[in-house]
Amino acid sequence: MIDPSRLPPIYLLRHGETDWNLKRRIQGQTDISLNATGREQARRMAGKLAEILPSPKGFGFISSPLARARQTMAAVIDAYGLGEQAVRMDERLRELSFGEVEGSAWADVHALGVNPEVDPEHYHDWRPAGGESYDDARQRVGEWLASLDQPAIVVAHGGISRIVRGLVFDLPKYQIVQLKVPQDRFFRIVDGGLDWFDARGRDT
Repeated sequence: MIDPSRLPPIYLLRHGETDWNLKRRIQGQTDISLNATGREQARRMAGKLAEILPSPKGFGFISSPLARARQTMAAVIDAYGLGEQAVRMDERLRELSFGEVEGSAWADVHALGVNPEVDPEHYHDWRPAGGESYDDARQRVGEWLASLDQPAIVVAHGGISRIVRGLVFDLPKYQIVQLKVPQDRFFRIVDGGLDWFDARGRDT
């Protein structure tokens, strides 16, 4: 179990929108780039982050290696005037693998009875063929959290964002999979609590 009071401060951003997000297709670990909306969301979140944390001294910059996360992190380091060498990629932050259903419409999967709104505990434990469940991914995300030895600015994915909060705050399965994962807001975990920051109304 993670003790939130002993974690270093973490700012966690979900990547901006992709065309597959817009079309409600399952991305998983398929490497999809940001669309124009996603690039603007990334710039807005980066600007908001630089506003509330003017100096990132002492912070590590950590990203999932998938393109949509790397592109969002690029906006963050640009806001701080840093180069890409400041960023460390961590494989443990990749989105959950959805195996054979990657590229499918979420509506088609929901029609099979796999729906977090209808049966969240089943969805949490569901392992698509060739993929992984939330419970599977929990191990690698927990290892990543336990390895943090400095404050961090992190860009990852919706599933990873949910798992991080689930681990830190010891949430039940049904609640984890129903957590919101906006692409125009981000959160900070510090001193055992969580704060949200809204970048939707910010000009770039």
